[in-house]
Amino acid sequence: MNRGRRGVAAVAAVVVFGAAAVLGLLQWILGLVADRQEMSVGGVSATTISVSAWVGGAVLAAFLLLCGVLLARVSVTDRPPRRLARVVLVGGAVVHAVFGALAVGLVGWSAFAGLMVVFALIVLTLTLYPDLSRSRVPGPARGGRRLRPRGR
Repeated sequence: MNRGRRGVAAVAAVVVFGAAAVLGLLQWILGLVADRQEMSVGGVSATTISVSAWVGGAVLAAFLLLCGVLLARVSVTDRPPRRLARVVLVGGAVVHAVFGALAVGLVGWSAFAGLMVVFALIVLTLTLYPDLSRSRVPGPARGGRRLRPRGR
């Protein structure tokens, strides 16, 4: 079982690194296209649009690279991600789900399928490594006392 879930996390890391490269490259190309059109949209200059695309692409690629690093760490250590890392990975899954929904209308079903594979790998990694920060043993809260019923 450990080898299987480590393998899923490793494949997810590689695929997310690839997604970071593809989405970063796509944003860079979109920035070049906007810069070369030399037209304003709603009074915003072409330079502003292209710089915004480049900055957005860099932020998106950096976020996905962080997700890839976290997935690689999970794969190497075979430990579940901690709370903050889990939140970042859930955010990466949500980004892929939203991009998948947009890709159906803008690009086509093949792009949707590719983004859903990445989404599924991230979610599968998160479900194979359960959140251990929650106590599974019922009882008093940490540092708390068990209250006795009155009259006894």
